[in-house]
This record gives sequence, structure tokens and C-alpha cells, in this order.
Amino acid sequence: MGSYLNILKKRTIRRFQPRPVSFSLLKKCVNAARLSPTARNEQPLEFVAVNDTTQVTMLNEAVHFGGVVKEKGRVKGEEPKAFIIIIADKERADAKYIGMDVGIAAETIVLTAFESGIASCVMGTIERERIKGVLEIPNSFEVPLVIALGYPLEKSVAEDETKGIPYGVDEKGIMHIPKRPLEKVLHRNRF
Repeated sequence: MGSYLNILKKRTIRRFQPRPVSFSLLKKCVNAARLSPTARNEQPLEFVAVNDTTQVTMLNEAVHFGGVVKEKGRVKGEEPKAFIIIIADKERADAKYIGMDVGIAAETIVLTAFESGIASCVMGTIERERIKGVLEIPNSFEVPLVIALGYPLEKSVAEDETKGIPYGVDEKGIMHIPKRPLEKVLHRNRF
């Protein structure tokens, strides 16, 4: 399946099956991110791939889901089964471009995972110092984002926001995510 079709289908997932995620799949995701473009090709990013049950449990205590999951609470057993932590080398990273580099790497990881049947949630509400301690990340690195991964337990669909379908889970357990229509965000040749 092509990248465009994956982008059309992929949605954030916050509830995961108890099935483990293999390290080889995490390695594939990191390899794709490693090959992604970075500003001036400075390559300031490194990655910590975690699928060890003990470490995953500790990381689940240091990350916080937002949105609808925050409102209804997390369900024991439905937590992510793996993580990829994006870390930035403070000496190599340029503050003007690091956000762009991290964003490109994160999208590359989630699309590579999706292609292999793995769902994801990009998380910025995280306890950075706690994560650094759990994973023994040196102080010369910062932790901009964490990507939670696992086999999906829920279905999530994008909806045209003009249909009036509210953001959230319906009675069938499907997560609806309103998106602005293309004609509201695309400007041709000028604003």
C-alpha cells in the first residue's frame, strides 16, 4: 500500500491488544526514521526502542494520554506494548530546526508501523526526566517525543467535521475524529 493511502487510513490509537511487538519491527521503524531528512543533514536524533515488559510498564507510568482517553480513563491491559523514544543530541541539534526533524521522524515511524499492522500514538505529555532515568538516557540528550505502539484494540476513523459527528467514542466503540474538509484548508495560488 502506498504512503498516501496509509495516511488516509492511519489514525491515532490509544487502546492496544495484549500482543507483544517484536524488536525487529521496532528496528524497522527506527531504520526508516534514521533515513528521513533532517535540517542540513545534521542527524541530531537517536532512538530508544523498548519492548521489554518491565520497561514498558515503567514507561506506561511516565506517559499521559490526552483527549478522550484522559476523560474516560485508561483501562488496565490496554496499554501500549512497545515504545520508541525519540531523543535529540543537544550538541548536534539546532533549536530552530529540531521540531521539524522530530516531526518528520515521528511521522516516518508511525507510517512504517502502520504498514506492518501496528497502531501508534505520538505523545508529548510525558515525564521527560523520569523517562530519561528509566532508560538511562544521558543528560546530553533531550526527550522531545515518545511514540506508543501496539496492535490496535479499537477502530478510529476520520470524519468530515461538517457532518457534526462529535470527537469521541460511539456506542460501537469506534473513535470518531472530526477533520476539517480539504476545501477549508487548501488555498489555490493565493490565500
